[in-house]
Amino acid sequence: MSTKKPVVVESYDEIVFTEPPESFLARVTLPPPDESKKKRGDTKDHPLSPWFLNFSEADELLQLVAARQQVQAHIAKLRRQISLTDGQNQQFKPL
Repeated sequence: MSTKKPVVVESYDEIVFTEPPESFLARVTLPPPDESKKKRGDTKDHPLSPWFLNFSEADELLQLVAARQQVQAHIAKLRRQISLTDGQNQQFKPL
């Protein structure tokens, strides 16, 4: 364990508005909105909510099951083709 203190570096950017418009100044000086009223992750009142996808875990699970079945069917088809090809190669193999 080290007895030395860690080095801490802090920096910030500062923007100064010498003569801000009244509407901008009013908006900047307002207190932040009360976040306790909203639940974390709540997008009900979000302005872009019409473009959000409706996510359903059940639908996602069905899609994953269907994709897995399709992959398994493709693997079985390829294994059959390989076994047929191996069988044909053994027929023509010289003794």
